[in-house]
Amino acid sequence: MPLAHREVLQLGLLFLHFRDNWLHTEPWKNRFVQLVSWVLKGFVRPSNPIEGVRVNGPETSLAIEVLQYRERAGFFGSSQEVRSERPKHLRFRVGQVVRHRIEGFRAVIVGWDLHAKAPESWLNLMYGESRVLRFWPHYALLIDRRDRKGSHQTYVVQEQLELMKNTEVRHPDIGKKFAYFDGAQYIPHGKLKRLYPKD
Repeated sequence: MPLAHREVLQLGLLFLHFRDNWLHTEPWKNRFVQLVSWVLKGFVRPSNPIEGVRVNGPETSLAIEVLQYRERAGFFGSSQEVRSERPKHLRFRVGQVVRHRIEGFRAVIVGWDLHAKAPESWLNLMYGESRVLRFWPHYALLIDRRDRKGSHQTYVVQEQLELMKNTEVRHPDIGKKFAYFDGAQYIPHGKLKRLYPKD
């Protein structure tokens, strides 16, 4: 039995609701990826991930080299370019504590980009066909370990954040990036202070 136009519209709206409200939540995505990888492990024999890679000695670490590459590429707010100008449309500063409007976690800002700087695959996963969100300011965050276990870092569009006052964040890297908490926000030191002088 063919579907009427109204039924097709309803199915389309349900799909959009599912995509926007379920596929964009981090815990659901993590569980889905874990399930898919668990299922695939039974069917696919993984190849050697470092096959063909030259290692220059025992002190070489592929993980560290990947992180250094990502930092040079400037993805996820990790660019080494000094942000000497601060546009007025940026709502938040490095060191401020924010809360994610949808997921509710608390976090401290450790970097920002005027528009999303990430690999194309990540942008497609997060925003799909929506090109608008890619050009809004994005923030690199250290997530409070009370809200998520482990030492999580994330990259979020400005519209999903709201400022929190008089709130400290617990994260193992806080001491590496900030001198102290002044009661309202964290005061950056060292590298962060040089990269974001106007914050």
